[in-house]
Order: sequence, then structure tokens, then C-alpha cells
Amino acid sequence: MEAIWNERYNTGIQVVDAQHQELFQIVERLRRMVQGQADRTAIEEQLQTLVVCSERHFATEEGYMERVGYPDLTQHLAEHASMLSSLHELLAKFRESDQAMALMVPTFMEGWLKHHISDGDFGFVTYLKSRHMT
Repeated sequence: MEAIWNERYNTGIQVVDAQHQELFQIVERLRRMVQGQADRTAIEEQLQTLVVCSERHFATEEGYMERVGYPDLTQHLAEHASMLSSLHELLAKFRESDQAMALMVPTFMEGWLKHHISDGDFGFVTYLKSRHMT
């Protein structure tokens, strides 16, 4: 299964969509690296890239949400914090164990991205559209 971007994940917010696509690309690159038994250091660097890009993306989304007074911001912040905590934990576990842990990350991240965009981010987009802000 490939972590391929699908147009149904477009939110209509260009920078957010670009970052979502970047996250999907990182997840897919990580999957290929693990399946191809890439060097452990290279896989760890890709995991770190995933963490950094996720942090940047979440900050971008949160900035938009704060500026427009999104009413579900607190819940969205909690989802982001939980995801970042999970990513940091997975990275730490990878550093302690073998590549099997890295194989879990793309599957976990892809599922989370699809769910979060479809459920969490589109709630924000619906709010923006109701206020004619997109």
C-alpha cells in the first residue's frame, strides 16, 4: 500500500495542502527506504524529517485556526499534540530497536493523516467556508 496523495484531501488552503502532500511524500519515502532495507542512519534521518515537517505543518494549521477564531481549536491542538508525542515516541523506539519499528511508522502515519485531514481539517475548512474566508 502506498501513501499516495489523493485530491479528496484538498482543503482549498494552498499552504496546508502543500504541507499535507509533503507529509504523504515523506511517509512514502520512508516506506520505500524500510522495504529496501536502507541504512539505519538514513531511515532515522527520514523519521526526524517526518517529525520536523509535522511540527511545522501543525504550527501552520494552528496559526490559521487562531487567526480566524476556530471554535474547535482546543480539540485540534490536542490531536496535534498527541500525534507529535506518538511520533517522538516512535522515533525513540526506532533508535532502541530494529527496522521493524520503522515499518510501523509509515502505516501509522498514513492512517493518521487520512483520518485527520478527512475529519479534523475539513471541520476547519467547513467553518471557514461558513464565514466566507476561503
